[in-house]
Amino acid sequence: MTQLTPDHFEVIDSNKARNYERKKSEQQRKHELFIDGRDQLDKIANAYNKAENKEIKEVYKKKWFDLVKLYAEKIKGEKKWKINLLKRK
Repeated sequence: MTQLTPDHFEVIDSNKARNYERKKSEQQRKHELFIDGRDQLDKIANAYNKAENKEIKEVYKKKWFDLVKLYAEKIKGEKKWKINLLKRK
């Protein structure tokens, strides 16, 4: 059996701190993407509401839904998104 020393606990603590920082930076990145996406979607929605031509409104509507899908992919992560699609099929 291995004798545990204080060095072992320092390694464990440093790994926990590193994992915590990585998780926080990932959360920050997702939050920034969310804010950016929300702002972009608001701009398109405002343009849609101001448009008077039905054809232009359809273009804005399509762009809005495309942007929702794009930001959803970015926030979830492309790999997770692909796995979820495979599970649905």
